[in-house]
Amino acid sequence: MTTTTCVALVPRDGLFCKDGRGWHTSTSGRGHGLDWPWPSTILGVLRTAWGRSEEERCGAVLGPDEWRRCTAAVRLGRTLVLRRAHGRPWDFADTVWPVPADALWLDGHTRVYRLTPQPSAVPTLGRDDDEAREALWRPQLEERGKPLPPPRWWNSEDFVAWLAGRPVDVRAREQVLGTVWRVQVHVGILPEQLTADEGVLFAHDVLETLERGAEWAIGAEVTLADGALSGVATVGADARLAWIEPLPAELFAPPAPLLAAFNRPSQGLRIVAVTPLCCDKGWVPDGFAANGNQYTGRLPGVDAELVLRAAFVPRPIHVSGWDMAAGTPKPTSRMVAPGSVYFFERTDGKPFGEADARSLWLAVLGRRTDEGFGRIVPGTWSPARSTP
Repeated sequence: MTTTTCVALVPRDGLFCKDGRGWHTSTSGRGHGLDWPWPSTILGVLRTAWGRSEEERCGAVLGPDEWRRCTAAVRLGRTLVLRRAHGRPWDFADTVWPVPADALWLDGHTRVYRLTPQPSAVPTLGRDDDEAREALWRPQLEERGKPLPPPRWWNSEDFVAWLAGRPVDVRAREQVLGTVWRVQVHVGILPEQLTADEGVLFAHDVLETLERGAEWAIGAEVTLADGALSGVATVGADARLAWIEPLPAELFAPPAPLLAAFNRPSQGLRIVAVTPLCCDKGWVPDGFAANGNQYTGRLPGVDAELVLRAAFVPRPIHVSGWDMAAGTPKPTSRMVAPGSVYFFERTDGKPFGEADARSLWLAVLGRRTDEGFGRIVPGTWSPARSTP
């Protein structure tokens, strides 16, 4: 028997989730951490917490084979990035989202500029061996201004407004939502000489999760076998403590303002990746293939054939990890970065409605979805077919 529950992992001493680089791959001479844990890392945290509860219940330490067998039923569903004021109960307003790739900050502008794809007759600089790729629509910048670095995160209000097609005001740089880093130094001591052991002298990044007026956390929907999670989990490379708190399931439901935007049927559809996407064909979404000069296919929950009109996808990210039970590194995967945006139209010319938005909210796309990868959310889009 399995049960699905929603929990929040609230780190109390920051996070250090090491990326795939070595310890001395830069002039800084320190280990580098991820700006947020991979979903696979979150799954490992939950499996470890459940396994420790199982060890306590049966009064024995599980071996590697028993550990894999007992925790195999633990599955990770939807995940959220959370940030709340101290002492407040969790609410959808506390959710945090990656900034979509179609949002552009321009110097001197008071609102975030929306990049809209349009047909183009100008070929790309790549190899002309994919007719469908060359026919994809591209953004055309119609405003003047110096592009500024975008923030990493958006709060729920700005993110939902952007998905619904409403304007978003530019916040002052000091008001941009972001995390703080610090460097943690580790020193080993030789007991005979009471001096530093140079073989145990290293430093690494630490992502701070506690602020003066707020705290960051990880929201997760997890499927468990019989038993319950313990009240404390360990997260990251040096097993930093995190409380496990219950989380309202309503936080994973589609927001009402977005559904209201789809009540006025949208001719086009935007899909934003909120966790890394693992696709068989690189940046091309699973279920889509070249058909002449178009990519056509289907999305989960949408009962119609779609045309991929545009894809705003930055460079791929490389996701790796460590198999704690086997004691070996996991294979490295190239994935689509969170914040990537895809634009679609239906081949039958019909619009997208509220039912499509409900089906696509935090839906899965691609592979490794049982590890939390491949989560997407929908947004409205009005296709523009101006003459290039």
